[in-house]
Formats: sequence, structure tokens, C-alpha cells
Amino acid sequence: MKPIAAVRLAVLLGVLYGVIGPALQSGVLGAETIVRRGGKNVSGDVSEISKTEVVVKTKGAKEETVSIPANEVVSIAWTGEAPEAGLARSDDNAGRYNKAIEGYQKSISGSKSTNPAAKSDLEFGIARATAKLALSDPEQIPAAVKLLEDFKGRDHYRHYEAVDLLGELYLAQKDLAKATSAFEAYGRAPWKDCKMKSKTQLARLKLVDGKLDDALQLYEAVAGETAEGSAEVAQKQEGQLGKARVLLARQKPAEALALLNEVIAAADPDEVALHAEAFLRQGDCLRELGKDKDAVLAYLRVDTLFAAAKAQHAEALYQLSKLWGKVGRPERGDETRDRLSETYPNSEWTAKLKAAG
Repeated sequence: MKPIAAVRLAVLLGVLYGVIGPALQSGVLGAETIVRRGGKNVSGDVSEISKTEVVVKTKGAKEETVSIPANEVVSIAWTGEAPEAGLARSDDNAGRYNKAIEGYQKSISGSKSTNPAAKSDLEFGIARATAKLALSDPEQIPAAVKLLEDFKGRDHYRHYEAVDLLGELYLAQKDLAKATSAFEAYGRAPWKDCKMKSKTQLARLKLVDGKLDDALQLYEAVAGETAEGSAEVAQKQEGQLGKARVLLARQKPAEALALLNEVIAAADPDEVALHAEAFLRQGDCLRELGKDKDAVLAYLRVDTLFAAAKAQHAEALYQLSKLWGKVGRPERGDETRDRLSETYPNSEWTAKLKAAG
């Protein structure tokens, strides 16, 4: 088989697997399939949903009722859902949020699912994708806030995720009071990883507010936790990353760089936002140390490997647009400025670029 044909076949198989993979793994095509984080997928009829769990009546030789903690649910493939639903989830995971929103909307109109929770799930998909899009496009924030505020009142397994996203949006709006309220509410979730993340989010607010000692105290508390499971380990690494942010704010880029290198070496490759933020701050440290070429390489990693993290990607493009000329590649700077303006026309980083002339 020719190389190009092989690549096309691989892409087609990847798309098909994203749509039907979970059901095939379970061996049950006539049931909901719950994809779990760090555990075996479960198939059956979703009989109950709440803020803290999804209850499933399994099918097969031995029927049983399984309760899955809400923070372990990655996604649910619903019986009778439209084909666009699986594609929308794939687009959502890859950071193609406009396509994801369109896919979720088509899935709602084309769904044949008899479970009313299926529609709520797709509606959350629209709200989440809109929120993530808004983090790099401030004009979208009011619409995203409305969607999530409307959603968070439901007794739904995505409740705490919606609350955390609201905190992110309020932070982007510089509304620290509402962001604090949201992140504190997120910390009332019953799982340790959520409590850890609540602290790192509150630390970000302290950092924005210039309260470096308070931020460091929260970050150190999380970094010092004993972590079990991938979600807790990721939050522990967020604590380390936060400590590096504080060191950078205190004009100690060499010390911050050492911490960031540890985070990058240890982080799970699937933690896209964590990697994007770590490489972004690595670039900042190297830039502060006068190592422009190395800084370019760090920002390029965000651009080439972790562009799905839209907010970090926009910032990386901004930094690259300023650095390319310093390393003797002004034409790359022009190209990067054009990409930033075209990809993120409403981003704060595009505004800064235009303000700088």
C-alpha cells in the first residue's frame, strides 16, 4: 500500500473508532457505553444520573447495577444517538470547538435515544465547547456563561465540571469574586482530585491579585499531597507548575525553569493543557534568561504539539511573533502574526499584538 493511502486508511479507521469504538470494546451494541477514566468501560442501561454518580444496569449473562463516580466518567455513548455525536466528541477532545458545537447540535436534532439524559449530555457538550472556545475568544464569554449557569442547576454528573468552567470564564472576565465562588463550590465535590484542583484554581486567583505568598501556600499544599490515580497525580503536578509561576513572578526564572522541567518530564502525555502551560512558562523562563532560541523551541512545542489548548496556543503564537525576528527569522514572525490574527481574532493576545503595532 502506498504511504499516502495508508495514512488515509489510518485516518478513516481512527474516525470510525471514535464513533463506534466504545461500543465495540464493550461487546454490547444495544446499550449505553460509559467510558471511564482509569477503569474498565461499562455497558448497559443508564438508569439514574446525579451530581455525583451515574448508575448503570448492565446486560449480559449476569445483570447487576453499577454506580460510577461522576469524576470517572469521560463520556457516554447513548443508545439511539445520532452518528454525529461520536464525531462531535472527537472534535471536542481535539480542540475543534466550532465543529464540535455544530456536531452536538445536529446530534440533538437527529437523536433517536429514548433516554432523556442523552439530550442533557449533548447540551452540556455544547456548553463546554462554547466555554473552551470563549477562553481564547472573549466575545463568546457571555454566551458560554449563560449556557453553563443554566446547566449547573441540573442534578447531572457534569455539574461540577460546569462549575469549574464557570470559574475559568469569570477569571477570564477578571471577575475574581464570582470566580472565587465558583472554584470554592467546585471544591465541595466529594473527590480528592476536585478538592486539589479547587486549591490550584484559587491559587491562580491569588496570583492574578498579586498575593504571591497566598498563592504559593495553596500550590505547595497541593504539590505536597499524596496522589493516587492519574487525576490526582495531574493535580499534584499542577501544584508544582503553580510554584513555578510564583517563582517566575518573583523574577526567579532559573529556579522556575528547574521545576517546569520536572513537570514536563513527569506529566502524562494525555494531559494536553498541563503540557501546554508548562512549555509556555518554560518559554517565558528561557526568554527572561536571554535564551531566545531555546525559548522559541519551547513555544513551538505548544504550537505544534498542544495547539488544542487554545488559550495557551494563542499566547505561544504571540510570543513567537516577537521572538522570530530576534533569532534571525523575521519572515516566520510575519507568518506567525498572521496566524494569530486569523485563528484568534478576538484573543487578548491579538489585541496586544495590534496595540504594539
